Amino acid sequence: MPNDTDRAPSRDFTAASRDALVEALLSAGPGQPTLCEGWQTQHLAAHIVLREGSPLVAGLVVKPLQSRLERRTMDLGDSAATPEAYQDLVARISAGPSAGRRLAERLQNLPAVRRAAQATNLLEFYVHTEDVRRAQHRWAPRHLAEEYADALFTELARSARLRYRSEDTGIVLARSTGQRVVARRPGPGEPSRTISGPAGELVMHAFGRRDNALVVVD
Repeated sequence: MPNDTDRAPSRDFTAASRDALVEALLSAGPGQPTLCEGWQTQHLAAHIVLREGSPLVAGLVVKPLQSRLERRTMDLGDSAATPEAYQDLVARISAGPSAGRRLAERLQNLPAVRRAAQATNLLEFYVHTEDVRRAQHRWAPRHLAEEYADALFTELARSARLRYRSEDTGIVLARSTGQRVVARRPGPGEPSRTISGPAGELVMHAFGRRDNALVVVD
């Protein structure tokens, strides 16, 4: 079964995803739960700030630096537990990466730059927005603009095999619009499962938020 990604988006929704994350963090306030185990909202905000501006971000993939990154995330988050400090931290997310910003502004219209930013941030910002929203006492699924949902699904399709590489069955992602992506082909004698839902819910499932993703698994 080929991957169906014919409806590629024509816009970069990275900035919109950043804005949604900032709005969710400000709306929740400091000291609120998230879907990220051990993190309150200020720690999730600290994670984003460090991810975009600290050399320790290498700890996301380099194990010797992982513990240092975790400690720095907790320390920075703990220092932003007051409303004022929290707002300052979230403002840093809103402003975006500081290093090379002027150069980035000059290059932002280049297709390669737009593509790299979307690939790096679009899904991350969406998932962390939902990490905040869905951990609150009352929440409701967002109605995503069609083109934004297309962008999410396009990026998910490109990384689906990586996300599901450790599964012991075949995995097919079936979007509510009819698009389908083979995330993992079954091996000999292995069964296959179909995970169905809207684009945003499939993203949440792929990023490990399986108890909080509104999908159907067949």
